[in-house]
Amino acid sequence: MSTPIESSDGLTASESSLGRALALIHRVLPQLQEPGRAADVQKALRNAAALIESARQAHAAGRQLNQPSGPADAVGVEMAAIIASAVAVMLDRPHRVISVVPVVVPVPHLNVWSLEGRSQLLVSHKVR
Repeated sequence: MSTPIESSDGLTASESSLGRALALIHRVLPQLQEPGRAADVQKALRNAAALIESARQAHAAGRQLNQPSGPADAVGVEMAAIIASAVAVMLDRPHRVISVVPVVVPVPHLNVWSLEGRSQLLVSHKVR
């Protein structure tokens, strides 16, 4: 495994890209509630997303990581972000979402009464 190449300030390419992305996000946060700045906010967030992707690629190249074997666009970026935020809210502790892949569950016969019973049973349990 090779070590990532560091710049003169001691940061790797992925760390530098992530830092720039965080700075862009930090700069744009106060503008989120201003409707007139929507285009600027979208542009800044697209740039931050590009920097994050650049950091991911630099990290993968530095670590010689394998790319995921599944289809690249199996789940949209927005849906993956929604799922990651739901996991963060539910777990309320450090976590890492490795992948999000849609699953097709074969249901030859759908019994709505059994689904309702399962639903009521699961709702009655305490969430820790």
